[in-house]
Amino acid sequence: MTTDPKNKYDPNLSVDPDAPVVKAPVKWMALVMGTLVLLTVGTMWNREKISIKASPIIPELSASAANGRVLINAQCAECHGVDGTGYSKKGPPMLHPRYREEVYPDHHFKRVLIEGRPQKNWRFGPMPAQPQLSDSDMNDIIAFVREVHDATGVE
Repeated sequence: MTTDPKNKYDPNLSVDPDAPVVKAPVKWMALVMGTLVLLTVGTMWNREKISIKASPIIPELSASAANGRVLINAQCAECHGVDGTGYSKKGPPMLHPRYREEVYPDHHFKRVLIEGRPQKNWRFGPMPAQPQLSDSDMNDIIAFVREVHDATGVE
């Protein structure tokens, strides 16, 4: 059988048994994708999550923080729970590491109380503005949250 010089395929050529065999890349792609999924899950596993409930021990409070506790229980407990500990699907617990001062500074805390906040990337509803709170009331609420964080070692 003669081969056409234009056609480079020669059916009479034998295959070297030591030549590498090209396998379908599907197995390699599946292995790479599985590795990426495991790495992603592994890095996200220990991320800080907001739980529905916090269980702090309430310390002896300053006068300002004691007033803040009264205000939280009167104004905020429906959504944030008694003493801001959660137990509600309407709002997160305020006694949570997410609200520590270096992450959630006082000026931001006040802005949210004054302006409210729309629902974003979390399971809780929107935070309505609290126009009934005076500046002194807001300072007292913040003092309560900060004192409980300090006393319970929230980091």
